[in-house]
Amino acid sequence: MKKWIQRLIPLFLTLGVILLKTETTQAAERSKDEANPDGSETLVIGLDDTFAPMGFRNEQGELVGFDIDLSAEVAKRLDVHFVYQSIDWSVKEQELNSGNIDMIWNGYGITPEREELVQMTDPYIEDTQIIVTRAEDDPIENLEDLKGMTVTTQSSSTALQIMEAEWPKEVLDGLDDLILYPNYNNSFLDLDAGRVDAVVVGGVYGNYVVNLRGEENYNVFLDTSAVEPMAVGLRKSDSELVEAINQAFEQMKKDGTYEEIYTKWFGTGGASVKEESILENMLPSLKEGLKLTLGLFAIVYLVSIPLGLLFAIPRAFGPSWIKALIEVYVFVMRSTPLLLQLMVVFFGLPYLGISFNRFPAAIFAFILNYTAYFIEIFRGGFAAISPGQYESLKVLGIGKVRGFFRIIIPQVLNNVLPAIGNEIIALVKDTSLVYVIGLGEILRVASISANTYASLMPYLIVGVIYMVVVGIVTIFLRQVEKKIAY
Repeated sequence: MKKWIQRLIPLFLTLGVILLKTETTQAAERSKDEANPDGSETLVIGLDDTFAPMGFRNEQGELVGFDIDLSAEVAKRLDVHFVYQSIDWSVKEQELNSGNIDMIWNGYGITPEREELVQMTDPYIEDTQIIVTRAEDDPIENLEDLKGMTVTTQSSSTALQIMEAEWPKEVLDGLDDLILYPNYNNSFLDLDAGRVDAVVVGGVYGNYVVNLRGEENYNVFLDTSAVEPMAVGLRKSDSELVEAINQAFEQMKKDGTYEEIYTKWFGTGGASVKEESILENMLPSLKEGLKLTLGLFAIVYLVSIPLGLLFAIPRAFGPSWIKALIEVYVFVMRSTPLLLQLMVVFFGLPYLGISFNRFPAAIFAFILNYTAYFIEIFRGGFAAISPGQYESLKVLGIGKVRGFFRIIIPQVLNNVLPAIGNEIIALVKDTSLVYVIGLGEILRVASISANTYASLMPYLIVGVIYMVVVGIVTIFLRQVEKKIAY
């Protein structure tokens, strides 16, 4: 085997550490610059940046919306600086109470369940629930008409909580099925495909989508039994900040500022989505998302492969107690979902006094997971080597260590490379899971754009990008296989 192959493992490990340090340092510097442009107090707002027109990303990837403008005005009056952090809406209260964000501000409806978890400001806008059906179907005239239908809504949404708390029990129990999606765009796609009969959604976003997709394609029923007041959610201990925000709301309504912002987004002069190329509009966000996806992918595989080999050696040849410890670690990592491991690392470890920022948390969780798989792959490679070869090292006087690294390791690498290639390709796609801790990889970019433009096209665009990346990785792996053929 060529000398460069022998040095591959330590080189990968060194490069991975450098990339990790560089990316983490740059992320910290970016956060510092963004958080304190003028030295004022910084507060982090958590939001689902797919919720138009309250808070979403425009054609340039910038956050815009009614809540964004409203919060910017409040920040000015309170002399504070707001930083906006995209989060997975289903874990918004965990994000708040674990200290990752300071407030939830994105069409956050007031419900008794939420008031038990967070402290709410005074309502600043009210929304109603609507039920959307296809134009070719019979329109809904009352909730009783939903019996026997398949209905969909967003998981962890106010709409779902109102359905469970306010709807007559016989209506909810009488549904043929209730389908929950992580965002409303999936619900509307399912409605258009004819797999569900109705979408239950807040009027603010629901009417936005209906107008975008064409009012002639839908029937809309207004559920007057439920009015949804929206407020800002803060931690129970932040009473002073709640009062300050309430005072700012009151001042804005008195001096007309609130009315100006409201008219901008909900009046006749409201913002609209431009009919331009979706790909062209996605490019700025795709660039940032692809950078995160590729950065995470590169760091994880450059670090986890050497670690897998490093721990596979004692796993295969070490004393029984070391084998047992590594086996337990491998079992835990392989028997639990990577998504769960991400959530435990980011949301769970702070309760033990160990806190990571979002990107380092993703790196740590992925390395833990993939190292376990590589340990087993390399262990299988060692097991495939004939025991006679280990004995021959003694007979020929080559030496255990020298023979192990010059004779055994090259054969192991040659045997396990196809399995390693499969894991590397899986890693490219698994990076999409980091949405759960609020990182904007390319699949999340597609989700944001799909909600903004009410279209399936962003998912198709990102699908092509994944195929291109996997194709490049596949070509690279084939070249490596040829190089180290033994």
